[in-house]
Amino acid sequence: MSQGRALMMAISLLLGTTLALPVPGGTLPAAEAADAHPTLSERLFRVEWVGGASPPDQFRIVGYVYNDYGQDAVNVELRISEVDVSGRTVGSVIKPVGDTVPASGRAFFDVRVPGTTSSYRVAVESFGFMPDRWATETTEQLLAAAGFDQKLADSGEKLANLRLLTPARRLVSRERNGKLYYVYADPDLCKCMYVGTAAQYERARRQQLANDQLIAVQDHLSVPILEDLWAPWPY
Repeated sequence: MSQGRALMMAISLLLGTTLALPVPGGTLPAAEAADAHPTLSERLFRVEWVGGASPPDQFRIVGYVYNDYGQDAVNVELRISEVDVSGRTVGSVIKPVGDTVPASGRAFFDVRVPGTTSSYRVAVESFGFMPDRWATETTEQLLAAAGFDQKLADSGEKLANLRLLTPARRLVSRERNGKLYYVYADPDLCKCMYVGTAAQYERARRQQLANDQLIAVQDHLSVPILEDLWAPWPY
């Protein structure tokens, strides 16, 4: 028995769940297998899991996502598919892993899905890769030294809004009440937003440590900042 499989069985016993086996090797019915090709997520990630009934009418799945790539993965989502006796998908849901999956490492997940069947297929549906950590931390330290306000996403509502602000980890200029501001959103490393004035932006630029993340883009954010949520703004 593999070390990973033994670990999954131990987790199952600790949780008091009845061990449920995934579809072996992600096996597809012959009709589907003929056209099947490994996706990018299948080449980069592996998923090991166990599951069992979770009263009254849910199924609990716990396990690990393994990242075989050399870069941290963020915003990883799992597609959990219910399958019939022939292995065909009869329904599926998307669930977030939540934690960053480190490069050449793993992240734990614990999710519940509707249903009581014991036949499921679990695979990585979508993901993003963390930018260079050193460059990002250097940029954020520079912004703080220049006087930018750091606003932590210390609530679920703030973090949800922060994840919608794009482009991530790039300064975006915006006007508010006739005054120019620069906004930098990092939903992955610091889970925070930096807001600075035009003067603070110029101060940061003069440090001669500018990089691509520090070059302000002049387009608008894809979604509006919930300004009252992130108040107060600098003056």
